[in-house]
Amino acid sequence: MFTRRAFSLVDVLAVVAFLMLVIAFVLPMLNFNSRTARRLPFSSQLRGIHSAMVLYSQGNNTYYPGFDSQGNRLEDYSTEYRFQMMLDENYFTGEYIISPSETKTALTKTGIKPTTANYSYAFLNLSVLDSPRIDEWKEKKVYNDKAVVVSDRAVALNDKGDLKSVHTNPSPDGGSEWRGQVGWNDNHVTFESTHILATQYGDQSTKVDNLFDTKLGSMVYSGDQIIIDSTSLHKPADE
Repeated sequence: MFTRRAFSLVDVLAVVAFLMLVIAFVLPMLNFNSRTARRLPFSSQLRGIHSAMVLYSQGNNTYYPGFDSQGNRLEDYSTEYRFQMMLDENYFTGEYIISPSETKTALTKTGIKPTTANYSYAFLNLSVLDSPRIDEWKEKKVYNDKAVVVSDRAVALNDKGDLKSVHTNPSPDGGSEWRGQVGWNDNHVTFESTHILATQYGDQSTKVDNLFDTKLGSMVYSGDQIIIDSTSLHKPADE
């Protein structure tokens, strides 16, 4: 006759310990996959914007929007006009240049320059013609994986230079806490935990490039030179 053997306390504790060990390994993987899945729409949009720039350049003698086919910077090279040029030629839609993290109004009509109420991203600063970053604003440099050309913007928190991104809340200690998507000129996109990165523009390289100042990888969010969104401060950003 078969006799059932009851689980002892040791057996139960062993099973519980095993399950806890499995959970300890599985949960971080699930969290990582969840974070990765949430970031996919962001990286896809930023990569798509850069791809649109490359397509535009193929009909503009390798130059991205903001330059004419002879390599001369346009009189209006603002972030808004650069977006308008690609919107008007249907390289992407108005919805595409709005971050999934934000609620903004998509521009649906052509021939209209968008405002910061219609887009979420920053373009490379073109304000200094003798800057090495100017050479990166064309498709010939598309294989440079060290040059940032499009990114999430920065939001000013105060007049001390502290900032955040659309993905972060203000830091409890009052300092900067920027994390966001960065599009490089070889068409890869990374999610960075800081705006201080290693970059190279032309022959100039550095490991401490602040994307939101006026040097090297300087990312303009509005107009020709406004680097950070300081609307909450009711005054222009420091340049």
